[in-house]
Amino acid sequence: MPKTISRFVVCVLFILSYQTQSQTINLTVEAIYPPQQAEFVYQPLADWLAQKTGFAVEINSADNYYFYWRDAKAQNPDFTLDAPHVAAYRIIEKNYQPILRVAADQRYYLVTNQDLDLTQDIGKQLVGKRVITFPSPNIGSLLYDQWFTDLFLQPKKVVTALSWKDVINQVFSGEAEAAIIPEYLYQLYPNLLVLKESKPFPGQIFLASPTVSSNIKTSVIKALNEINDSDEAYQILTELNAEQLVPVDVKDYQGLEDLLEN
Repeated sequence: MPKTISRFVVCVLFILSYQTQSQTINLTVEAIYPPQQAEFVYQPLADWLAQKTGFAVEINSADNYYFYWRDAKAQNPDFTLDAPHVAAYRIIEKNYQPILRVAADQRYYLVTNQDLDLTQDIGKQLVGKRVITFPSPNIGSLLYDQWFTDLFLQPKKVVTALSWKDVINQVFSGEAEAAIIPEYLYQLYPNLLVLKESKPFPGQIFLASPTVSSNIKTSVIKALNEINDSDEAYQILTELNAEQLVPVDVKDYQGLEDLLEN
């Protein structure tokens, strides 16, 4: 091969390699942690994706759940790790592509450490009491609105928590008498009394923007699939409260966007 052609090929490969290494992709996550904590929680995932794809990965988390939903309507990140109803919105309204989901479905529970009588009306027993969960449109908050429709037999909704751990801590500290929490958190505190239980909701889901190039999308999908088979990536699944990531059946998410209508 002539030297000029050889040098040209080397230059092209160098440029392509530099572009790959210098490109940053962003991943927006559900706002269930304060931003600084989210950065720490999802750093193993960001490091894994960067290692496997060659792209720098930036984790974005809104300050609270309301801003997470507001940003979902206004912004178009490269990739997301979404709550099921927000994911359904992105799929329907913004043509995002499902990649993988957390395998386990999640129920939500209204729980308390108070001595309540399950044979009596729960609404009456909680009148004036504080029920803590995340701000709307988190599923916990939406369930509160479904479970307590009588304005005269209703507890007080508290949405000041910054994380699910904060929710449960406020129950144990006496700052709230009850909480609406996801199943994975309830499993850590099985001694809490269950007052109400929701239907199952599909797990968190990774989505890709329709504007992401096919080679980047393919690289990220491959990296996420490899998490299940790597002992090194066990911490990632732990932080996601997941046993494994599995393929998505879009039908599981259809209609969940209706939860966001109000």
